Amino acid sequence: MIFIIAIIFIAFLTFIPFLHVYMTIQFQHAQDDDQLMIDVRLLRFIRYRLTIPLIEISKSEVGIVTEERTNTGKDEKTTFTVNDARDRLAKVRQLLNKIVHLHTIMKKFLQHVSVLQFQWHTQIGVGDAAKTAVFVGVGWSVKYYVVAMISKYMNVCITPSISIVPFFQGAVSRTSFTCMIRFRIGYAILAGLKVVKHWKKDM
Repeated sequence: MIFIIAIIFIAFLTFIPFLHVYMTIQFQHAQDDDQLMIDVRLLRFIRYRLTIPLIEISKSEVGIVTEERTNTGKDEKTTFTVNDARDRLAKVRQLLNKIVHLHTIMKKFLQHVSVLQFQWHTQIGVGDAAKTAVFVGVGWSVKYYVVAMISKYMNVCITPSISIVPFFQGAVSRTSFTCMIRFRIGYAILAGLKVVKHWKKDM
């Protein structure tokens, strides 16, 4: 019995690099209420979901407030300030500087990432027709640039669905974003091994 279990376990480890990981990112924005959801799925029984129900601008200090309901039913609020963002960006920059050829490693990994779904729809209005038209133009430029970068580095299997609808009757800000990607675990492991290999040790 133990021998059979060992064989099954070894076979499972052998097939792990060939399994696909599906990652879905969803972001919903409507005026002051936002919701972010990240869903990672492997096979049908291994799944991890991270949900941030509410994101709002802090009124007391410059930053973003996230609110999440815990298992006890209580709402916990966390404020992410500009200083927090600077500190984390500085730490990330320090880590990235320690990896040689990081751009090449990420570029090769992204070549094996398939985009299965990409939807990005926005409605915007600032209460002034001329200013609204300017914001719409800038929004289209940003969206086309993002789609171009994704098409350049990833394998886009579908036609991206994007839109910006101007609203001239008042101030409106709504966005719905959904992106699903797929990649094999083996390519992610290989990219991780390359990062470790090219990690610059402190002298």
